[in-house]
Amino acid sequence: MIGRSFFLLSLLQAVVSGQWTADNPPHVTAQNGLCARIPCHYSHPSTLNDKPRFGVWFNSETLDFTSVAFFSETHIRVLPKFLHRTRLSGVLRDNDCSLVIDNVTQEDAGPYFFRVDFLDGQNYYNYQPATQLHVTDFTDKPTIFPAEMVAGRPVNVTCVFNTTCDGTAPTLTWVTPADEPPSASHSVTQQGDTLTYTSVLSLTPALKHHGQNLTCKVTYPTVSSEQTLTLTVEYAPRNLSITSHDDANSSRVIVKEGNFAAILCSVQSFPASNLTWIHLGATLNTTGSSNELWLKILQVTRQDAGDYECVAENEHGTGKGNVTLIVELRGSERSWKCIAALIVLAVIFICVVPVIVWAACCRNE
Repeated sequence: MIGRSFFLLSLLQAVVSGQWTADNPPHVTAQNGLCARIPCHYSHPSTLNDKPRFGVWFNSETLDFTSVAFFSETHIRVLPKFLHRTRLSGVLRDNDCSLVIDNVTQEDAGPYFFRVDFLDGQNYYNYQPATQLHVTDFTDKPTIFPAEMVAGRPVNVTCVFNTTCDGTAPTLTWVTPADEPPSASHSVTQQGDTLTYTSVLSLTPALKHHGQNLTCKVTYPTVSSEQTLTLTVEYAPRNLSITSHDDANSSRVIVKEGNFAAILCSVQSFPASNLTWIHLGATLNTTGSSNELWLKILQVTRQDAGDYECVAENEHGTGKGNVTLIVELRGSERSWKCIAALIVLAVIFICVVPVIVWAACCRNE
C-alpha cells in the first residue's frame, strides 16, 4: 500500500512539473560587443493564464537573488553590470521569456536561467537547467559590393552590415582617398530577425585613385571592424607612344634598304587595349589585351616606305598615333658623293679656270 501511494505521488508530481516547462537551448554563443539572445518560451498550468506575473533571469546555476540579470518589475535588484543592458524580446504574458543582453562582454559569459512568479506566494517556478552563454571575439565584418569604376564617371559604392541585434545600432563610416571627401547616404531595413544597415558612397574616381584603398567601417560602442577594397579605376587609352628599336621617339624612322626595322607602339590603359598596325588602309598585325605591339620588317624595301598608324582601343575609348618610315635606297650614298664631286669640279672649272686664263693674258701684255 505504501509503495502504491509513493508511485501515485511521484506520478502526480511528474504531471504537475510537466505543466511547468521551458524551451531554451543548453548553449548560446554571442560575439563580444554585439548582443546575446537566449531564446525562451515557457509554459505553466492553464489556470494561471490570466494571472499577473513577473519574470526574473538569474546569472547563476541556482536561485540567487544577488545575481539577478533581469527583473521585469524593477531595476533595483538587477546587478549593476546588467543595468539598462537586459530586456525581454517578447511579451511575458504570451509566454515569451527570451532574454537579450546588449553590448555583451566576456564578463557576461556563464549560466542563465528563468524564473516566473505569479505573485500569490504559491505559484512560481525556476526553469532549469540553465543556459550557458559563451562570448567570442567580434569577427563580423561589413561587405562592400564593388562597382565598375571609370575615371571621371560618378559611381555609387554600397556597404552592407547584417545583424540580428535590435538594441544598440552600429554606425557605418567610410575611409576614402584623401582628396575624395566621403559623401554617403544611410538606411536600415529588416527582414525577419535580420537588420540590414546600408551605406551608399558617392564618388567620382580619378586615374590617380587606381590602386588606392576604400574602407567601410562598422562601429559599436566597444568594438569595430572594417572591410577594405582596392580601387580598380578603368580608363581609355592615353599617352600612346611610338619608338624604334634604338629607342628613338620620333614621327620619322629612317632605315636603309635591306635592313631590319622594328617599331614599338605602346599605350597606357585599363583594361589593356587591343593594338593594331595599319599601312595604306591594310591591317598588318594586331594583338588583344596588351598595351604593346611591335611592327617588325625583316628586310626593308622601297615599297615599305610611307605612313604607318597604330590604333589602341578598349571599351572606354580609342587612341591613335602615326609614324613615317623613310627607306634609304641602296647606292644612294655613293651617288650623292659623286654628285658632290662633280659640283666641286664644276665650281673649279667655272671659277678657277677663267682666273688662270686672265692671269696668262696679263703676262703676255
